[in-house]
This record gives sequence, structure tokens and C-alpha cells, in this order.
Amino acid sequence: MGFIMEKLTFLDSSFLRLESSRHPFHVGGLMILKKPRGAGGNYLRRLASRAGQLNEAWPIFNKKLKDADDLANSAWITEDNYCPDRHVLYYALPHPGRMEDLLALVSRAHERQLDRNRPLWEMHIIEGLQGDRFAVYCKVHHALVDGVGAMQMLNSLLTASPSRRIDLEEIQPHASQQHQRHSLLHDLGDMSRGLLEQYRALPQLSSLFAHMGLDALKGEQESMKLPFTAPRSIFNTEVDSARQVIICDMPFNQVRNLARRSGGSINDVLLAVCGGALRRYLLQQESLPRRSLVAGLPVSIKSAGQQAGNQISFILCPFFTTEEDDFTRLQRVIKTTRRAKAELAEMSTTANQDFTNLIMMPTVLLTLTGNATLVTPVINAIFSNVPGSGEKLYLEGAELEGLYPLSVVTDNMGLNLTVISYSKKLCFAVTSCPTEQPGIGALGDLLKSSFRELQRSAKERL
Repeated sequence: MGFIMEKLTFLDSSFLRLESSRHPFHVGGLMILKKPRGAGGNYLRRLASRAGQLNEAWPIFNKKLKDADDLANSAWITEDNYCPDRHVLYYALPHPGRMEDLLALVSRAHERQLDRNRPLWEMHIIEGLQGDRFAVYCKVHHALVDGVGAMQMLNSLLTASPSRRIDLEEIQPHASQQHQRHSLLHDLGDMSRGLLEQYRALPQLSSLFAHMGLDALKGEQESMKLPFTAPRSIFNTEVDSARQVIICDMPFNQVRNLARRSGGSINDVLLAVCGGALRRYLLQQESLPRRSLVAGLPVSIKSAGQQAGNQISFILCPFFTTEEDDFTRLQRVIKTTRRAKAELAEMSTTANQDFTNLIMMPTVLLTLTGNATLVTPVINAIFSNVPGSGEKLYLEGAELEGLYPLSVVTDNMGLNLTVISYSKKLCFAVTSCPTEQPGIGALGDLLKSSFRELQRSAKERL
């Protein structure tokens, strides 16, 4: 199968150490699909059978821990007793197959830890959704692959042709390459970078933090926020094992047109929409902080002098939840992200990586020691926008209607908002811990109403 024994990397081990029954550390994806015409009664069972063979295409689906109780010395080994029924689960929703029933089921599945004595992945095939539709929910431990890698794996199963079927040999090249992490924690355990690079990065980091500190002293609102200065909110408490998954869609063209007319990006519009929705939710709960919530925003930055590709960095941007007017909120987001991107783009690759690590390393250490909620939050929620496919896609002839990435929530960061573009829409997925967030299930409707209000407000100004 390609794996004999492989010692856990620092990063893999960290993800496993961060995990507990209260906060499992896997990423997931939910696909909503419409059965192809003429699909027989055994269509989904055949699909489940094919899914059970994915370990033949993706070697990481055969990796398990040599000793699940000894993370300091454990290693990945090849599973010698692979059983597809332990990884591919097939069941049906109760009639009439409502979306809320599906989301309740997926929420329960997403809150359960993966069994560390087996390869750390599962696929759930769920039939009975209204409109002759079904769902596929897949989860993979973060120690095996990060969120971007998991979505790439799911995408490799999809095709632009409704007549094509899963070919295990065809998807082999995608899975056989050593998976590369694009996680925000990518470099936490990498101590191999040159001292000269680190030395050159220090003045850049010092300058960035000096600018951020000066902005804070001057009361500048449209600027990046210093780490550990976000207000406390009901999203920043100690989480338990409960999870609630919320999804909704927005029209891609309308969001893009609003971005162009306002002089911002699609990401800016979506961040402003989230800010409006969170403001309305917190007002309903009588829990709106006096200072704006802060988003942790992964962005693609091309460094000065970088020859090719994109640089991933991190912006701490206000959601502007204190702003009542929706269009003014968007303008403030645009001003903030534009300024932040300009500052980060002037920094070297090493400085950008170090900036991200300086934000995330204390969070990891505090979580590992159980002290995350004892300090002021770094951010209030993660917001991420993932580029997807602009064309319709199919799985075994079934048309993909929506694709929703689900992520991790932890102590002091109990809300994750992720958007992925697909065909003519933007698919929102929210992962939350509902115990300290009463009524959080309304956030999907609040996101849609926030966008409508932003459109109305923009129409009056532009």
C-alpha cells in the first residue's frame, strides 16, 4: 500500500495532541447531489461500494497509528485489516427527508471523534433527501490532511461529465503525491529555515507590529488588529462536544457585481455580510460586545520579489459588528483589507510565515495546556473563502448541487465560517458549538438577509 512505518511529524502529532472528546480535530466536506436519471434502486449501494475502495487510490486512507496512546513515539503504519464497512456508512433520512434532518445528522457525525485504532477517515452516504437527492459527508483527521487537501481529494472524485464514473486508477496520481499542507500551522514545527532569513525578517515583523500598535494607540479602526486584542464574546468560551452545522447559498454573480461596483473584492463583500449577520445574531442574544468582533482571515499574498505562486498569510480584520449601516461596514472592510494586504505584500516570505506563526503558536500552546479561555481571544472567529469550480460537476453521474467545507472549532474560538464558490453560487458552511451559542441555527437566514440589506444599502449609495 506504500506505507510501512512513518514517524509522526511535529505537526501531525500536534493535531492529535490538540484533540479531545470535547474538540475533535478532523475536517469535513458535505456534498448535496441529485441522482442521475434512471438511477436504479442499488445506485447508492454501488456508490458506497466504490467509496470503500478509495484506500486503493489514496494511500493515506490506509494509514493508522502504531500506538494511539503514545503520541511521543508513535508512527503511522499500514492497516493490515482494512474493513470498508468501518469507514463507509450508508443510511437514510426519515421521510420526508428535510434539509434540517440532514444537517442534524451531519452535525452529530461531525462532533464524534474518529477511532484512533483505525485509519482516520469516514464517508457517510445519506439517501432520502427531498427532490430525489442524496448527500455525501466525508471527514478526515487533520493529522492526515488539512482542509485544502481534503477538498482537493473530494474534487478529484468529481468530473465535468455526467457520463464519467469514478476510476480508481485515474485518481491515483492525485493521491499518490506526498500531501503538502496549506494549513495556517504549516511551519510550526519547521526549524530548518536559515538564520539569515530569520534575521532579515525581524525588522519587517518589528515594523508591522509597530504600525499595528501605533494604529491601536491612535484609535484607528480601519486597520489590522493586534493579536490577543479581540473582545470576549459568546463565541470565545470553553467548547464542549456539541456541534451544529449551518449551510446557506448566495448568488455568485450578484456578490461579484457588488464587489466590482464598490471597489472591493468578493472576499470583502462576504466578510461584510458575515459582520452584518453576526451583529444581528448577537443583538438578538443581547450579547453584542461594545468593540467589533475580529475575524481571522487567511489571504493569498504575493510577496515583493516572489517569482511565482501565491503567499498565504493572515489578516486580523474587524467584522465591524459595531457598525449599523451595511454599506458603510463594507467600505470599512475594503479600506482595512486593502491596507493590510499592502503591508503584508511588502514583507518577505519568511516574515509572512513568522507573522502567522507568532499568531498561532500561543493559541496552540494555550489549547494544549487547557488555558485558552484564560486569555483575551486572538480572534473571535475564522473566516475563509476557498476558490472552487465555475462549472457543474458530477459524482457517478449525480449532479453536484452544493459543496460545503466543515472545519474545527476549539476553546476560545467556537465559530468557523467557510465559503466555497461552485458553479453560479457561493456555498456557506458554518461550524459552531451551540451550547454557548443559543439560536445559532438562525445564522444561515441571517447571512442571507444581511446580504439583501447590503445590496439595498449599496443601491442607495452607488
